[in-house]
Amino acid sequence: MASNPATNPVAAASDHIALPPKHLRARPVERSALARIGSGVLLALAALLCFWLFVLPVIVVGLSSVASHWSGTILPDGYSTRWFERLGSSDFDALATSLEVGFGVAVLGTALGLWLALALEGRDRRGLGAIADALAMVPNGVPSVVLGLAVLIAYHKAPVDLSSSAAIVVFVQLALVLPFCYRCAAAALRPELTVLREAAASLGAPPSMVLRRVVLPQLVPAIRASLALGFALSLGELGATLTVYPPGFATVPIVVVGAVERGYYLPASALSLILLIVSLAALLLIAARVPRRRAN
Repeated sequence: MASNPATNPVAAASDHIALPPKHLRARPVERSALARIGSGVLLALAALLCFWLFVLPVIVVGLSSVASHWSGTILPDGYSTRWFERLGSSDFDALATSLEVGFGVAVLGTALGLWLALALEGRDRRGLGAIADALAMVPNGVPSVVLGLAVLIAYHKAPVDLSSSAAIVVFVQLALVLPFCYRCAAAALRPELTVLREAAASLGAPPSMVLRRVVLPQLVPAIRASLALGFALSLGELGATLTVYPPGFATVPIVVVGAVERGYYLPASALSLILLIVSLAALLLIAARVPRRRAN
């Protein structure tokens, strides 16, 4: 049943506001054969560079995790699953800790980043608005080790003593992730969304309805991107975490660094591959599109 615009200000706002039409697709420009060849060569070089920098290291880690021995050869001397079989309960505890901290940091960072973006929307970026925007981006310009040391010194005594709690790891990672989550939400606040919000409010919609029916549905892609980005950054964070983590606390990056320092490269590769597979599965789950229900 269709809603009545007289009783639904959000629907009325959506019906009466004409959004700008999409740009028509431009006609392809004819290029010479030499230009096409040059473009193909540059594309091939870019693909080769990306493979060399990003794909090849992952392949090496995968091969190392199943190598029985690998030294001075292009490929391992043999293949075995013994490094996975030697992983103990402490390794899987570190994996569970990484996932728990990652999800917590992603959810908190997304919520705070969305709230900050909505609070600063439409403000003149001078005075208090400029200060708040700059403060939100400060962790991007500070080395993670320096930020971790600052948090450790600031919160190691009463009345706020976090030095012996895992909360200090969540806190410092949240500070590192928040700028990215904030920018994801701020970039999604398009001018037409502001117009819809103002129109719905002028028609009598309460702020809670405007947020629930107008703002959040339009920000779903940005929220998913913020969750995925925050989760991925948290899983790979090492500098600040290594500075503040309390005794008995360990994430996969901490365990991997400890194994590498002792020369156990192949066991470290096995644990790294498990973290990679689990994190990719979680990111695909976060980015998965939920099918919309059809209106009756």
